[in-house]
Amino acid sequence: MNRSIFSLIIAFVIFPFVSAFAQQEAGDSVKTNDSRRKWLNDVKDYKYQMLEREAQMTEEQAEEFFPLYQEMENKVFMVNLEARRMEMQISDGFDNATDDDFRQAAQALSNVKVREAEIEQEYYPQFARILSDKQMFLLKRAETHFATDMLRHYNRSKELNAQ
Repeated sequence: MNRSIFSLIIAFVIFPFVSAFAQQEAGDSVKTNDSRRKWLNDVKDYKYQMLEREAQMTEEQAEEFFPLYQEMENKVFMVNLEARRMEMQISDGFDNATDDDFRQAAQALSNVKVREAEIEQEYYPQFARILSDKQMFLLKRAETHFATDMLRHYNRSKELNAQ
């Protein structure tokens, strides 16, 4: 599968959980919120360990790399969150939305991947100063492996819940 498909998978597997976490529903207990936070931290830790291992980073490289990587991820998350919020606003007021509302929302959703790519290109030179060319390649491959693992996990949990 190509990279854009894996990006979509991540968007549909991870971002809905993150979005649900970010917009805690009324009546959610503190315990549920804590378990979501723990789950998100576990996923992030797993991803960072996988990236560090598969990209063959030294401890020093990892210490320098991951704050930048997390900054990039936060920007990408915000782009997705903005588009998702716009989509939800249109969905909630679907019958009252104007053509202009639909056009703006469709454009925002269409621009998500472009904006993600722009953010990634903004950080690429900074990553390249920390990691070798080989490590940059291994990093991209590791991101794909992470997406595959998350999809596999999601499908397994879906199957278990269906039983």
